[in-house]
Amino acid sequence: MLVLSDCPERLAGLGRGEGSEAGVDSLPPGDQALWRALGTRQRLWRGTIRDPDPPGFWSRALIVAEAPSSQFDALRDALVDGLELPGPTACVALSGRGFHGQRDRPWLSAPGNLHLCAAFPEPGLAAGELPSLPMLPVVALVDAIRALTGGSLRPGIKWVNDVLVDGRKVGGVLTSTQTQGDRVTAILLGLGLNVAAAPPVPPTPFVPGVGCLADAGARVTWDDAAAALLAALGRRLTELVGHGPAALLDAYRDASLVIGREVRVFTDSEPGETPVGAPPAPILRGTVRGIAADLSLILDGVEAPVTGGRLAFAEDCARFGL
Repeated sequence: MLVLSDCPERLAGLGRGEGSEAGVDSLPPGDQALWRALGTRQRLWRGTIRDPDPPGFWSRALIVAEAPSSQFDALRDALVDGLELPGPTACVALSGRGFHGQRDRPWLSAPGNLHLCAAFPEPGLAAGELPSLPMLPVVALVDAIRALTGGSLRPGIKWVNDVLVDGRKVGGVLTSTQTQGDRVTAILLGLGLNVAAAPPVPPTPFVPGVGCLADAGARVTWDDAAAALLAALGRRLTELVGHGPAALLDAYRDASLVIGREVRVFTDSEPGETPVGAPPAPILRGTVRGIAADLSLILDGVEAPVTGGRLAFAEDCARFGL
């Protein structure tokens, strides 16, 4: 895989191969545009790293020591402005500022953690598959944690897209798509995984605790996690394009932490994190009996599927007096 990086000394764990220093102006036009959208230095290293499975799937990786702002936002804006990628492209920031989750909730970076975006131009999917796409990154994150730990950790998915280990949030994802007519023209994913450190995050009913793989006993590094996650994303997208969403939905349901649990669903209309004591009364409550193909929840005693809102477990609501 071709890589552009301002920190080549950090790439040994990814199997760094041949390469050389280059100025931005000496790069091919497409790589110039990609670097200018996400990189900050005028000189960088251009070379190769070992291909994760499936071989040949990934075209480019851009790896920077520090991102001045959200790479997800920068890459999304660049794609809207016409950035053309030669194929699946991964962007990793070893640290940075301005990272966020759903609805601009802050995601704090910490040394040794993984902050990754992935863009897939012309993935070969019909627009009818859009309801399946939010499952792709969160299932891949679960796959990667299982692979990294040989199955010793049992990550689960808290609806819609939080990944928990031992009840603590260790990962989260973002999904954005572009469509034209009846086809998906681009998929953009943002994935955060706490590998080495659990950032300090005030507890709320929705995220009562934050953890990391190291605290759960996993002895892995950010580059181990990057390789595992790139492999999982490649496999899951190839599976989705080739065989449809059935296996992805089965994996999502299998990893779900909400089926059979009593939950509360709150409105989710304001951007940013919800402070303790601020949530209004839940709009819905009940026991989750199933998850539909579009990821809507089937709740006991609720006639219509639940398609939106923010979920908290009943026991966490009780802890916070809600």
